[in-house]
Amino acid sequence: MTIEFKKSSSREGNIGFNIESNYGDDLFPKARVKNDPVKVTTESFELPPIDPVLAEKVRQRKAKILSTRIKNFTEGVDLFKRFEKVNIMELNYCAENWNYFDKPTREELLNLIGSIENIGLISPLVLLREANDSLTIISGKSRVIAMRNLYANTKNERYLEAPAFILDYSEVDEYFLRNLIIDSNIQYRKISKNTLIMAAIERFEILKSTKMYRSDTQIVEALSKEFLIGRSTLFTYISLRKLREEVMVLLLENRIKLEPAKCLARVNQDMQLMILENFGIEYINELHRIKYLTKEDNLTLPRLLRRINTAMELVPWKTRITIVVNKYLIEPCLKYVGDFKKYAIMNFEEKFNTKNSDEYCKVAVNYEEMKYYLEKEIINKSLLDLVFAKNREELLRL
Repeated sequence: MTIEFKKSSSREGNIGFNIESNYGDDLFPKARVKNDPVKVTTESFELPPIDPVLAEKVRQRKAKILSTRIKNFTEGVDLFKRFEKVNIMELNYCAENWNYFDKPTREELLNLIGSIENIGLISPLVLLREANDSLTIISGKSRVIAMRNLYANTKNERYLEAPAFILDYSEVDEYFLRNLIIDSNIQYRKISKNTLIMAAIERFEILKSTKMYRSDTQIVEALSKEFLIGRSTLFTYISLRKLREEVMVLLLENRIKLEPAKCLARVNQDMQLMILENFGIEYINELHRIKYLTKEDNLTLPRLLRRINTAMELVPWKTRITIVVNKYLIEPCLKYVGDFKKYAIMNFEEKFNTKNSDEYCKVAVNYEEMKYYLEKEIINKSLLDLVFAKNREELLRL
């Protein structure tokens, strides 16, 4: 039997790429585009033959877990039947590809330490008793970090023990445990968008494998209620599963932003790879260029290369300029904006063939604050009407 280990030059802790933390079923992508500056090397070695008795025990356990998986997801598992106090120094963290949620910030950790110091640990940990009798943290990693900090600084032995509910490895399988980790983090943690995307995709894959739902739509509806996210947003996250594996790797490593990733998901996977290899990873977040490259699907390489040459000459079609002024400057500022708006309409209405100047020159203000300036006669309504004029006809009426 040959085992392969992959080492990466990417930053420590990335999903599924850390040799020391990758464990269980690989639910995340790992392939890399050939021009990726992050390089992965593979090492392999031969393992001795598995003892037949041990192999049979493993097979029996897998069969049992498979038969109980749907029951666990439909009926749940009694988390509270085994309650113990455990030594926090004897607990192991679970693999980072299971618990990839952001660590608490310094402020969050200090708040947690203060709470434990003042009133104690009121939420028990959830642990897994492994086959070798060791204990792995499923829920409560931040609490354990806080208590270890307290003990290190005070040497007070009351911080060495924590209440915990213990699950046995024979009762639950990997998918149930990973689901439990997502639940415990989604409920109270401040979740970044990329982490939320990872959690949504992983939960989607887990629920799909349990065959509890008849369609992908039903799964998304269930996740929408659970994550408190609109269905359209969740469908967007799940649609990222259309990304080629190499693109997903870059997304999960925060090297591709969400909007460019959504653009790439609109074209076929072969074309996604051609864009990465020929346009370049360093330009992949230039949204105005990626939008242009992904306007058409199924492009041949020669056509794509021509579009890339064109894309490199493009500048953003629109940009945003924000101006914040003191109340004493609001009137002259609006006069300048009004004159500019008049210039834009008179010179560009015919060019863009539209009666709505927002298409080429949109101005936005804080309407709630404008009413106070109007009430105090710092500005007048005709000035605002000029700023918000949409076309020549409205200008002539002023």
